[in-house]
Amino acid sequence: MTNRTAFGADRRAVLTGAAGVLLATTGLRAALAQPDPATPPATPAPRPQPAHRAPVHTPLSPREADILVKALADAETHGFRRNEFVSPELAALLHGEDLQAPHAQDLLKTAILDYARAQRGQRIALSAFPEEWSVRPAAYDPEPEFVAAVSTDRLGAWLDSLPPHYEGYQGLRKALVRYRALKDWKTIPDGAPLKLGAKDPRVPILRARLQAETPPSPTGAPAPPIPTPKDPKLYDAALVQAVQAFQRRCGLGPDGIVGPPTLAALNAPKGQRVLQIEANMERWRWLPRELPQTRIQVNIAAAVLAIYRDGKPVMAMKAVAGRPADSTPMLASQIQSIVLNPPWHVPESIAKKELFPKAARDRGYLARNQYEVRKGDDGVVRLVQKAGPKSALGRFKFDFPNTFGVYLHDTPAQSGFARTSRLASHGCVRLEQPKALTNLLLEGNNDWPPTRIDETVAGDKTIRVALAQPIPVFILYWTAFVDNAGSVQFRGDAYDWDRKLLGLVSGAKSRDSSSENLDA
Repeated sequence: MTNRTAFGADRRAVLTGAAGVLLATTGLRAALAQPDPATPPATPAPRPQPAHRAPVHTPLSPREADILVKALADAETHGFRRNEFVSPELAALLHGEDLQAPHAQDLLKTAILDYARAQRGQRIALSAFPEEWSVRPAAYDPEPEFVAAVSTDRLGAWLDSLPPHYEGYQGLRKALVRYRALKDWKTIPDGAPLKLGAKDPRVPILRARLQAETPPSPTGAPAPPIPTPKDPKLYDAALVQAVQAFQRRCGLGPDGIVGPPTLAALNAPKGQRVLQIEANMERWRWLPRELPQTRIQVNIAAAVLAIYRDGKPVMAMKAVAGRPADSTPMLASQIQSIVLNPPWHVPESIAKKELFPKAARDRGYLARNQYEVRKGDDGVVRLVQKAGPKSALGRFKFDFPNTFGVYLHDTPAQSGFARTSRLASHGCVRLEQPKALTNLLLEGNNDWPPTRIDETVAGDKTIRVALAQPIPVFILYWTAFVDNAGSVQFRGDAYDWDRKLLGLVSGAKSRDSSSENLDA
């Protein structure tokens, strides 16, 4: 027979323990039943339905029930809403500490199964995913694992296995806790750009704003205060350094000048940063449980490419990704071959909208840029740019199967890599160092040493080189991520995909609970 007094004491310990920090001061019902933080409005999207069938009744001991309560209390640290999985009826039962009745246990198990599905990326129905988001979570039914975990006394281990274990996800989770705990910072008024030596009444606000977000040291110690000169309105060298560090974290040119782009980033409210982190944590849940140890990974939002071997980055370079009107899709595929001296088969839309109008204004444009006009058997006129120094694809093209017709490639337009904002292509990804990537991918291929590659691209003959082992490639969209130093970095949501994702999550949730408060 259960010792009810001891059981209640155990439950209070769970609710006020380290794993239940979100509930420590308000109690379970108050914490889990509070309205959610504001999220962007959206048209409700359908939510996956398997969670709505009644779970198999597997009796839970008081200790097992507490383990589940603890997981639900901890859910908000994973970027979920406070009351996302706990119905008002369950909240009332939790508050009354009565979880031994079969109905109460069924409610608790339904909540934890919903939580498990959410941890595996099931918050949005696949039918609601935009076409460009082709990196999508695998189907997942947690009930068999849940039943097995209860029967083998491995409930805690099973719950621990649900979230992504990638360092990128865990780093964002820590950042989420830190950003939620920050106080809202003051908005810095508009004005002339702030430069070294300037005296301005906005400088003390700027100093406080930078101090508020300065990341802690790798050991977790608070960041040291930014020194204040005798005249607190002076924009001195120490403040310039703090601004430069902020600019680097936001992907801005680190010139130390607070002009319009930097001021806009500084004035992004804390709540926006929290939502960015939550959106990117959700994307981590869409990835495979294990990423290939050797892979190529592109971050569209930051316009960078990294190559991993044995799980560690061995090369990185700048990239140019799609402009907002021609977004680069999120996808996963495998690079199967490299084309040396590739011709460019111009997409029909680009030919009609851009190149044929140029040719109409300048009769020599096509010949001068080595375009050929070809008429297919279907009667459609197409443009093909010959391989060579003027080819828009440069000397290297990296092919991988996908439904979008995108690829990685070289470019003669090298000036684009010097820009801070590098979302300027028609959707394909231009690479800063395609030759270095080619040498790396063909390393160990005795038929294609670097000397032969150099000799081939010095000419104009097109050659396709098949890779002995296809290389996985992931093109992803991270607007919040953790760098190698453990600091969270932010990028602009140029495609508006963060807002769309958060809206889809909020819309799906609102269909399950009419009591939600999701004001913008």
